[in-house]
Amino acid sequence: MRILDYARILRRRWPALLVPLLLVAIVTVVTAPAAAAPTYAVTMRFAGGLPPEPVGANTYGYDRHYNWLASEYVTRALAQAVETGAFAANVTARLAGQNIQVPVGVIRSEYLASYLKVTVSWPAAAQAEIIARAVSDELAENAAAYWPQLSGAAAAPVRLLDVPAAAVVPAPLRSRFDLPVRTALAVAAGLLLMFGWHALDPRVRDARAVEQLDLPVLAEIP
Repeated sequence: MRILDYARILRRRWPALLVPLLLVAIVTVVTAPAAAAPTYAVTMRFAGGLPPEPVGANTYGYDRHYNWLASEYVTRALAQAVETGAFAANVTARLAGQNIQVPVGVIRSEYLASYLKVTVSWPAAAQAEIIARAVSDELAENAAAYWPQLSGAAAAPVRLLDVPAAAVVPAPLRSRFDLPVRTALAVAAGLLLMFGWHALDPRVRDARAVEQLDLPVLAEIP
């Protein structure tokens, strides 16, 4: 089949190409969610650890191995505490004057090698930064409320490494690629319908179709 044959099929069967596109357009309009307000996120990193115990002159310190091991334990423990309801309630109490209620799930944590990553998600940028600062203060000042092993520590168990700054959370990849993928699938389905329609059409439209039936063509009337 030559390129001109494909062009003729497209010219004759183009309604089959529009049907899937029309269906996709209707489904997209019906199922499209309302435009949501932007969400802001503040991401902070904390170094965790405790002051090293004094080592006497006759005591071997194992090259500070246990100091680093304790810092890993502290960081991992606080990463688990950050996402609890007790932590969210204490952060809310710190924000009583701001009239901000922090539900569970707004504060997320991730333990990484040697440091703690905390993310605060909120609809307003300014309030997200306020919550982030309250989270930082809670970790530095009230860690013993979650892990009694930290009671009586000579210094704060975490140290903030990043200045809290809100940034817009980008839309998920699915929402950005959903319409192009649907359109591509609709075009593919339309092409299948179009060529299927052509293959099942028993009518003869030109001399080449007759020749394909092994019949001689004496003349062709346009």
